[in-house]
Amino acid sequence: MEWTMTEILHERVLRLDCISHAKMKSLDPRHTLVVATLSPLEVHGPHLPLGQDMFEAYAIAEQAMTRIAGLEPTWTIVLLPPVPVAADCVPQLGSVNFPVEIVRNVAYHLLEPFAKKGFSRLAYSSFHGGPRHICALEDAAEALSKRYSVGAACLFSIVLSRLMEGDTFFAGIETIPERQIDKLKLKQDHHAGMVETSLALHLWPQFVEDGWQTLPGSVAVENVTEEANDSFLYGYQDRPSLWTRTKRTASQAASMYRSVKHFNVHTYFGYPAMASAAQGEALFEHLLNITVEAVQEFLAKGTEMNVHSPLWKGRRLLLSPMVNKVANDWLKIYVEE
Repeated sequence: MEWTMTEILHERVLRLDCISHAKMKSLDPRHTLVVATLSPLEVHGPHLPLGQDMFEAYAIAEQAMTRIAGLEPTWTIVLLPPVPVAADCVPQLGSVNFPVEIVRNVAYHLLEPFAKKGFSRLAYSSFHGGPRHICALEDAAEALSKRYSVGAACLFSIVLSRLMEGDTFFAGIETIPERQIDKLKLKQDHHAGMVETSLALHLWPQFVEDGWQTLPGSVAVENVTEEANDSFLYGYQDRPSLWTRTKRTASQAASMYRSVKHFNVHTYFGYPAMASAAQGEALFEHLLNITVEAVQEFLAKGTEMNVHSPLWKGRRLLLSPMVNKVANDWLKIYVEE
């Protein structure tokens, strides 16, 4: 499979840039889901396209919504063109990074016109693991939901909330014969590693530059333990004590710090040489299934659904202008020259 952005996907999956005002007016806002994609142009190792995250986010949205249209005959989906606005990008030449407040405001204003007109379900698609980026999209959705009493969510956040401790993600490739990566390494495969290289080999192999086969593993901590859960992206399956939760929060904060320092030098985080197109196909199908399940629940429940990622609990720090300025200056990232 080689994914390309198409004009018409399904009679009830529409691209906003390809339809008319008359067509928009004909839609029932009570049964229309509007999806905006915000993912960056960002360096992804020496081998993947700068549009990797944007391609992934839109491909998942496009394919998942096509399936939704078949499963939910009363719903229409409108897809906005992908917007390359994101925070927490790898600070290397080729990345286009935005301050978190701009990401939040762009996201909010992309979907507010539809909220004003009574469209009952609004969503963001992304495939970028920047903590501040994710929280910015969640915050925009939360603000729209509260102001206009509509269902609004970041679909990537819902998916992340279901990738508990990496187990759910690992299940997507566990039975692939050529799999080399184990669950512990998968927890550290954050950026342009096995996961994203495999997706690219499956979806847009024409954009993958040769040489990925011999790239060494590049991670912040070589020997992560089962107990450490050294990824700030994943939540936990158990319900621990307050002390355990405190230790885990500190561990996740340390993981964010290590990731920032890692990307000041490196352009990927993970194990790209373990990739394959077969694993990419399995991962894409697995992500689609999780996304479709999440969207169906969102269509049914709207504002009653818990739509937040494990990162949401830290939003006050992650979205604080003062904290962001101090952190950026201290870590020497995203500083205007």
